[in-house]
Amino acid sequence: MEKLLIVSASSEAEEMKLRLAENDFPNVSIVDYTNAITAIRASIPDLILLTKQPGLSSLLLIRKIHRQFPLVPIVMVATDVSEEAMREHVEAGASDYIYYVGPQREMLPFVIMQNLESRTNALLAEASEETRTRFKQLEHDQRSGFRVQQAMLPDAPASLQGISFNHQLYPSMIMSGDFIDYFELFDGRVAFYIADVSGHGASSAFITVLLKSLSRRLLDDFQRFMSTAEILSWINLELLQWNLEQHVTMFIGIIDQEEGTLEYSNAAHFPGTILCHSEGAEFLEIGGQPLGLYSEPSYESHRVSLSEHYSIVMFSDGVFEIMPQETLEAKEDHLLSVVECHKQEEDPVQLVDELIDDLGVLSASSIPDDIAVFTVASAGRPG
Repeated sequence: MEKLLIVSASSEAEEMKLRLAENDFPNVSIVDYTNAITAIRASIPDLILLTKQPGLSSLLLIRKIHRQFPLVPIVMVATDVSEEAMREHVEAGASDYIYYVGPQREMLPFVIMQNLESRTNALLAEASEETRTRFKQLEHDQRSGFRVQQAMLPDAPASLQGISFNHQLYPSMIMSGDFIDYFELFDGRVAFYIADVSGHGASSAFITVLLKSLSRRLLDDFQRFMSTAEILSWINLELLQWNLEQHVTMFIGIIDQEEGTLEYSNAAHFPGTILCHSEGAEFLEIGGQPLGLYSEPSYESHRVSLSEHYSIVMFSDGVFEIMPQETLEAKEDHLLSVVECHKQEEDPVQLVDELIDDLGVLSASSIPDDIAVFTVASAGRPG
């Protein structure tokens, strides 16, 4: 049974839901713009219907949804005949549009069915029956894998022990090799990490399943580790046992709220993590070797004091692929300046959205590599 999501705050949303129920689409939910991404991530729909919402950008929301959930068709629904910017919405990532006015309302179920079927049918128009069957199974497997990977990610935004967490992931293909996790430890401290698996697509995404499993084991067995460096060494040994063709970079941190400190280690993760505080913003130490490559790598633990208001900002290296600066040094400088200019943001939850906008993730013509943006901030303003 197809699962549909209406993103709308208009009076027509409930009427659309009733009309769809009468036309064999009983599984329909309604959410507003503010909660759309969270709702999609929690239960990925088969198709999204989206209307305009006063004071908010429908184009921006479509770009966000299309970048983060590329398999989900988006149908733009105009509830006013004067709306003439439908082509712009298609260019932003919508798969279709419909004017939900007068007699045209009756066309809504047909348009939905067409969009659910059109992508596969267009690709397989000249294919044999056997090829069509195999492709549909592959598409189903990709959708299932995508949903599994999204379900493994922690809630965002979220709060633990007075620390705010938020993240957004933009895959270059269907599934991502970037991964993020955070959880409270037995002693009240909070651990978090960002990881980047080499390569793209399903093969890299499968390793993120292994990372999630290691997160759970780490939570259970944490007492036997003395430092973040020891944790990285343990993860490295676990990955080596699988004889993987890919390696993993990772930044891991543990925040002690009572002491006001951050302990961290880096396994060749790049760009460097940025710490923002009242006096500015700075890169933390990089160093270390990738996980899953070497039998006896060397990792170091570092400890820094945290101010009352702080933010910790992490990226995967895919962000460099869309930046216009010509040299790596210039890209790093720009990244630091973008983060620093937002260190006075009052709401740490909005920090990720601001960074995504300033770095041009949504306006990029393509995303050659997975992009992850991850922020950890004090519950008050981040800097």
